[in-house]
Amino acid sequence: MQKKSTRVCFIFNPVADRNRSSQHIDWLNNEAHKRWEIFEIDITQKNQDIAGLAREKSESFDVVIACGGDGTINQVVNGIVGTKTALGVLPIGSGNDFVKTLNLNKTLPECLEIIYANHQTEIDLIRYEGDCDGWCANTIGIGLDGWANYYARNYKFLRGHAVYVLGALKAAFSFRGSQMNLNIDDVQNNGEYLMITVCNGKWEGGNFYIAPDADMTDGFLDLLTINTIPLSTVLSYLPRFRWGPSPNMKGVKSRKCKHLEITSKIPLAVHSDGEHLSTSVTNLTLSVKKKMLLVLTPKHH
Repeated sequence: MQKKSTRVCFIFNPVADRNRSSQHIDWLNNEAHKRWEIFEIDITQKNQDIAGLAREKSESFDVVIACGGDGTINQVVNGIVGTKTALGVLPIGSGNDFVKTLNLNKTLPECLEIIYANHQTEIDLIRYEGDCDGWCANTIGIGLDGWANYYARNYKFLRGHAVYVLGALKAAFSFRGSQMNLNIDDVQNNGEYLMITVCNGKWEGGNFYIAPDADMTDGFLDLLTINTIPLSTVLSYLPRFRWGPSPNMKGVKSRKCKHLEITSKIPLAVHSDGEHLSTSVTNLTLSVKKKMLLVLTPKHH
């Protein structure tokens, strides 16, 4: 195998996948030696500023590779956005939602080959500002979605879809919605809302197919809103979201937009790509930013 001169930096989260990811470090080191003349593997520490590390590495590397789950990807994206450095992904998290939309939900050897091939795709990102600010690559969940993520973080010994299901169930019993004003592309929508999810990608929470029409290159946000509905209806909808929202779901609406302003009467929980942001958000502005990030993808994703 011919070694390439592309400078690659692997940012490896050893606690991803509920602390199971570290078993791949020796394999990665051996395989990287075969493929690149210049590479580095940085193993992150607990509570380390991964975005700051990614920003630092973007100054001397052509590609920064997020080795972890959606949270690791989110932090790396927030570090390299606005630079000419491309994002690579080795998906070793518990949810791995971001990679599904870009057809990167493959084995680790297959993903390493994609990184080696160095085919780049420009994707959009979600910019959020207000009570919290930053960049989102996949989905931002507000209200029930935000609380589900918040509670799921407490299930330390579970992995995969079950974690998010349990979080969603607990959230459904504890959060019953809020009076909100949604300014969607300058059109006012006032009402009682249970959940607002703003999507760049199609999947969330492991197997929730919440935005089937989402495209990370189309210049639009995919917006899912759920009005305040009875608890029994919420519980019946949860398993059905594995196949996506349907027109016969009462109180559920999907649409595309470019700009969204949210004002809530009570504080809301919010997550970005599974990273908990806050439980006290009352004002948030979200917009799509076109072609903000280079990602290494299969040639035909």
